[in-house]
Amino acid sequence: MNKIVETNYTPKCSRREHYLGVFSLIIQLMQRKNIVGLRVRKARKELKITQMELAAQMQLLDITIDRSGVAKIEGGLRPVSDIEIAAISRILNVSIPWLFEDNGQILNHS
Repeated sequence: MNKIVETNYTPKCSRREHYLGVFSLIIQLMQRKNIVGLRVRKARKELKITQMELAAQMQLLDITIDRSGVAKIEGGLRPVSDIEIAAISRILNVSIPWLFEDNGQILNHS
């Protein structure tokens, strides 16, 4: 037997507004080419190295990239290969899972 539970929950927005918000989030995610870029920038800045220096260190690991490529990764404008992620993780001394943590910066649509 199903029980009906009454609550005092009041939605913060209408169903239409909710779906518009979800649609907006999907559009934002489709425009981004990666989800690690913000974390790459954060870790790089904490180490006080430039985009050029990060690119140079990646080149030493036989990864073809320049400062512009690093900037595009950080801005979410370019996809990142698994090999590049592994190299970035090694160079910046962060774990691969940490690079993928979002903290609401990308997936938060509120």
